[in-house]
Amino acid sequence: MSPAGRAQIAPPGGVPADNSNNPTPVPSSPPSPQRGRRRPNPNASGSPNPKASPSETPEPPQFNTLDGVWEIELQPLGQRLATYSHVDIAATGANLTGYYQTAGSKGPKYPMTGSFDGRLISMTVTMPTGNATFNGYVETFADMVGVYKKNDADPGTAFTAEHRKKVKERS
Repeated sequence: MSPAGRAQIAPPGGVPADNSNNPTPVPSSPPSPQRGRRRPNPNASGSPNPKASPSETPEPPQFNTLDGVWEIELQPLGQRLATYSHVDIAATGANLTGYYQTAGSKGPKYPMTGSFDGRLISMTVTMPTGNATFNGYVETFADMVGVYKKNDADPGTAFTAEHRKKVKERS
């Protein structure tokens, strides 16, 4: 192919350059780091390192239902200490039944009913002083967050609850 058949690019001075024998290399930029991803370990063989020590923290139990005992932590505004209670839940579809127990495992048990739609939870406890409610949401069947109200006039108290493994009952 003759130089006349090639496309000529004019430099800023206006005279076309003959690039037929001296191709200009294309500058390459360094690879950009990927945020949020770890670099692959060149020493990783796909199997765990036999010299690595086992984890000190055991894996948390995996729950796939609300059934079981939940430890509730009430966090009253203006008070230094939280109070603890338990709720034992049995789920049948979207309906919940069970009991609410105050003062640890030695306190009185009150009947509880409620509903759960896969995320939002609502429980009503029938107590001697009237109905108390727990309203909130559930994360991965292991944690619950919401507001506890003793009655309709109560502004509410924040609560968190954690699903607990079944504990042996003492006789």
